[in-house]
Amino acid sequence: SDFVTVVLGGRGDFWKSEPRDSTSPTHSVNFFSPRISAAWQSAPNLTLRASAYRSYRTPTLNELHRGFRVGSVVTNPNPLLEPERLTGMEGGVLMANGRMSTRVTGFLNYLDDAIANITLDVTPKLTTRQRQNAGRIRATGIEIETDIRPIPELTVNALAAFTTSRFRDAPSLPNLRGNRVPQVPRYQFGAGVGYTDPKTLTLSAQFRIVGEQFDDDLNERRLDNYTIVDIQASRVIARGVHAFIGCENILDVEYDIGL
Repeated sequence: SDFVTVVLGGRGDFWKSEPRDSTSPTHSVNFFSPRISAAWQSAPNLTLRASAYRSYRTPTLNELHRGFRVGSVVTNPNPLLEPERLTGMEGGVLMANGRMSTRVTGFLNYLDDAIANITLDVTPKLTTRQRQNAGRIRATGIEIETDIRPIPELTVNALAAFTTSRFRDAPSLPNLRGNRVPQVPRYQFGAGVGYTDPKTLTLSAQFRIVGEQFDDDLNERRLDNYTIVDIQASRVIARGVHAFIGCENILDVEYDIGL
């Protein structure tokens, strides 16, 4: 049918980590990453989409061999790390009506052998962590995005995302089960407005709200939610020359990115 599109894809990878000494093991892994996606335009203003996929991520050199320290937190590398394996699916709908369009997407992902910074020891002066394969993470969520163009020069958009990401099966790390994955907020909201006149000026403003999240695998260090507002203006001075000015975090909000 002219209204149905199906896309098949795949990727093959070979990964080998071979140390120069005998203190670290040699890793050799082959894997194949397939993907299938489909789109069905069931009506002139309605399109349904779905996809399923599987992929891998190999540990980085930092995760395998390089540690770091931030304040009183030391994170050690782990040469025994295995690649992460992601299996997921998502589905959504795109509705367009004149000058307004709305996209809704839901997803379900399972991340096996997830690489995370795991807390090993906590003292008043030092927290010790190590990168480890932390079993399985289950992530579900929904995203909603809307664009409105009242006039050709003006665009208004809004975005909402709700995510639940938790550690599930981790036989070697029972204290993790049920904990939220660090640095993943439960919700995010955003909105923006832009005015574009090629002959004069381009103006844009946007704000985003990021929900509370945790900074550690034990869910003991909480990062509060925050709101950021940015603005920008630009103008064509001559052919190929633009002048622009912008201000990020115009409300001068202080927020935590780590504890």
